[in-house]
Amino acid sequence: MKFPSIDDFNNTLSDINKYIHKTPIVSSSSLNKIYNSNIFFKLELFQKTGSFKTRGAINKLLKLSDLERNKGVITISAGNHAQAISWACSQFNIKSKIVMPFDASPSKVEATKSYGGEVILTKNSMMDECNDIKEREGLTFVHPFDDIDIILGQGTVGLEIIEKLNNIDYAFISIGGGGLISGIACVLKSINPKIKIIGVEPINSNVMTKSISSNKPETFDTNINKTIADGLAAPFAGNLTFEFVKKYVDEIINVSENEMIESMRVIIERLKVIPEAAASACFVPILKNKLSIKKNTNSIIVLCGGNIDLDKLKKLF
Repeated sequence: MKFPSIDDFNNTLSDINKYIHKTPIVSSSSLNKIYNSNIFFKLELFQKTGSFKTRGAINKLLKLSDLERNKGVITISAGNHAQAISWACSQFNIKSKIVMPFDASPSKVEATKSYGGEVILTKNSMMDECNDIKEREGLTFVHPFDDIDIILGQGTVGLEIIEKLNNIDYAFISIGGGGLISGIACVLKSINPKIKIIGVEPINSNVMTKSISSNKPETFDTNINKTIADGLAAPFAGNLTFEFVKKYVDEIINVSENEMIESMRVIIERLKVIPEAAASACFVPILKNKLSIKKNTNSIIVLCGGNIDLDKLKKLF
């Protein structure tokens, strides 16, 4: 497989730059002191629509033909990709339909609708429902993660990290379907192969861990295996993202529901921002000492989103 070059990512950033925020990178002196290292947080929860997903969504829509734009697009999502596609389509007057699980976060459903997308809730397979509508209406499917244009968009996070921090030792990135870690890992490893890329998955939704173990993309029943990190509840590993993870990711660490909640609490207390569980997951390896990190090294934690339902937040603490 031919992987993208840094030029590919730079060209992508140039294309999408006017549609997105350049999100900040912050640090906490108290956390640095506790863990005897320099810990930086990339705040993608401040991105348009509240997550990194907008980067890939905009990039994909820019690549559509006039015919595809005129007919409209359809996708599947538990929430963040849904909001990103809905918002991105509104920028180009493209019709969007989003198939979401029947128990999707109410706030994410409402946000998706508010951006102009038509939401279809289903208890069935989201992909089966999506394919039926796609074929019937001639819509273009925008994959939530397993698409090179999506991966290139998400990888622009890595370019912004390197612009600010050129001496990273570790990068901690959550894994759902793998689009974010694929793009960022490709960028960081291309610039400095010595950077350790650590993927993080919930134990209750670890399809990429299982895929690496079996050496093939696996599926996962997200109706049975529930996690508070709905943004990481991918029903399958992508064929493309599986190849990126195999090539560029050094290790995947699984974390528990309670660990993600504790990580969320610490981030709220120390950084004064509110991440969703999908974002707090990738701080768990440092918080719970799941990885041996040398003193005075530099780590980047990608806080990928902040779209958490307030009622759910109240129940967690």
